[in-house]
Amino acid sequence: METLKSGRWPIIELFVDSISSPPEIAEIEGMIEPLDIDMETVDADRLTQLCQSYEHQGLVARMGEFPCEDDQSLAEAAREAIQNSANSKTALQPLYAVCDRIQDAHNFGAILRCCDAMKLDGIVIGDRYQSGITPHVARSSAGAVNHQRIFRVPQLTDTVSMLKQEGFQITAASEKSATLLWNANLTRPTVILIGSETSGVAAELLAMCDMQVAIPMLGGVNSLNAAVAAGIVLYECRRQQQPRTE
Repeated sequence: METLKSGRWPIIELFVDSISSPPEIAEIEGMIEPLDIDMETVDADRLTQLCQSYEHQGLVARMGEFPCEDDQSLAEAAREAIQNSANSKTALQPLYAVCDRIQDAHNFGAILRCCDAMKLDGIVIGDRYQSGITPHVARSSAGAVNHQRIFRVPQLTDTVSMLKQEGFQITAASEKSATLLWNANLTRPTVILIGSETSGVAAELLAMCDMQVAIPMLGGVNSLNAAVAAGIVLYECRRQQQPRTE
């Protein structure tokens, strides 16, 4: 439903459970009418056959390619975000996430959900060794994938260098850092690097950082999975940017 509402990710065919209520059918028909989508009403067994899962919730769609943007669009968007923040009194600063080889679809979707919750300006992914926008990613993002600008670029190092030149501070989470997250200054335009599940942020990207921060760990383990770490760091960025209240 989030995909239909956003009208962003192209839907080629839509299959709807025949036992859906008339109001549900009417709502779907109203959304697809301007999108020129073919809709077919079928039984639940056909939906299960199409998606190879019982967990289809009465709707199955055959999708086109997700419309990722390119590095040129990112450069223009980042520059505009910096200019707007300089001319505006809004509390929120430009904030981007760069995903470095996130290969687990569930993790990637959860990261996108965190990015949507914290209203990021965009998410950057690489062409290689990175999960694409798959059905699993879309579902684990709870539809948030439809509301985020996702930029797919050939070289993350070139992109991070460009963002740094535009005025963003480059920050990565690292358990080896002596700077605790809650002592870091994240009130400037910021890029957060999110490293792979197995090896973390690549060394060449870490070398480009203005700051590395450690998430305080108070229990018996010393690390978090990529999506949880991303959520904590992004939340702290937005917390610091909010005006103080008594």
